[in-house]
Amino acid sequence: MHIRTLLLITLLAAGAAQAQQPRAKVSENKAERSRGAGADQNVKADRAPNHEGATAAPAPAAKGGERTRGGVSVVHVDNWTQWYIDVYMDGSFCGSMGPWGDTYCSVGSGNTTMYARALFDDGSVLKWGPRVDYVDGTYTWKLNP
Repeated sequence: MHIRTLLLITLLAAGAAQAQQPRAKVSENKAERSRGAGADQNVKADRAPNHEGATAAPAPAAKGGERTRGGVSVVHVDNWTQWYIDVYMDGSFCGSMGPWGDTYCSVGSGNTTMYARALFDDGSVLKWGPRVDYVDGTYTWKLNP
């Protein structure tokens, strides 16, 4: 009977240790309004139109492209607003998302500069960031109004 009790305690302890995996990091930003005048210094490469027949960026490793030496991480951008938002990682356009939407950006592991903006028809802009944070694995960036 004593051996069964010891075995049960060992199994329960192993299960509890396995359940304590590291949690994904989450950060938040509130929007800042600007007049939208002039070039935005936080955007290095804006969204470009598609050109028929042009060669595009190479496929990522997860989609059959060449594998890289460094780790690849994902930033989950979580839109908690009613606005359409463009998202940039390290100054390059990552994607757009609609109101209350989400987008996922592949980034290299390490310090990542995150920036987002909502453009308005009166020329004003709401901005989130720039925010620099260490990304390794999955990271969630929550955008608040």
